[in-house]
Amino acid sequence: MTSYTQIRSFRWEDTEDFRRLFNDVSGITGTDKEYDPEYMRQFLSLPMCDPEENCFVAENDGRLVGFALLSPEPPLDRVVASNGVLPSHRNRGTGPLLLGACIERARELDVSLIHSETPAQNAASHHVLESEGFYPVKHFWQMRWQRDELPPLELPCGYSLRSFRLCKDEPILTTLQNEAFGQNWGFSPNTVDQIRARVRVRRCDPDGIVFIVKDDTVAGYNWTLRSGRTGWVSMTGVSSAYRGRGLGQAVVLAGMHYLRTQDVEAIELEVDYENTPARALYLKLGFETASETLWYEKRLK
Repeated sequence: MTSYTQIRSFRWEDTEDFRRLFNDVSGITGTDKEYDPEYMRQFLSLPMCDPEENCFVAENDGRLVGFALLSPEPPLDRVVASNGVLPSHRNRGTGPLLLGACIERARELDVSLIHSETPAQNAASHHVLESEGFYPVKHFWQMRWQRDELPPLELPCGYSLRSFRLCKDEPILTTLQNEAFGQNWGFSPNTVDQIRARVRVRRCDPDGIVFIVKDDTVAGYNWTLRSGRTGWVSMTGVSSAYRGRGLGQAVVLAGMHYLRTQDVEAIELEVDYENTPARALYLKLGFETASETLWYEKRLK
């Protein structure tokens, strides 16, 4: 008897099954990157997520076997789609069905673009995306640092470091992040409410958001995350008024030194392949390329 796969909207009672599915599809089950129940619920509760409207699951014989999650970004007139199917249920048409649900939802949201990131070596995923009219537009490196010693941290003269303060620095971080990344491909301006939620997820420690400061003015930041023995440089940037002064390397190292105080063994980050200065900095600090991804785009208008 042939089993039937149904595509339906996510329900909150799916959360635990969805968590296991997400971890398995992402290949992170049993690792530091695995989403635990609390972190998954926080993730799904972030502003603009709205999983009951923007998340779809593939169900086969009562078991979740695939998912598609849309993140609407109105300032960019786009949605970002992430999806995956369990290895045991691939090549059965489930991926295209989930992608079709994403496209239909994107049309309901009346956006112009859909973007989706996929491993550079995943030919099957490329084929599914290209068969639906997607085409590659961006190339990113995922980089990893895992060494015995960090380079020494030296601050430029007149600068100091301080940590993020909950319930006080959310507007500062929002303004700085939007200003630092405003011209970067794929960056959607953040709201204070979005930042307020993200700094409170369990992988984020306020002490791990490091500001570099001059005369009480925040000039740059490094927003780190941590789970187990793995840390991440989630976002890092320098205000345009303070660029060219060596602050980028200093604030990245400040975040890395903080992570090492938390017994982190490896530090990861993602960088746009076309951002030559950033790639050069990370290579200089000892990061190595661990994997590569491609961003695909589909225009709806």
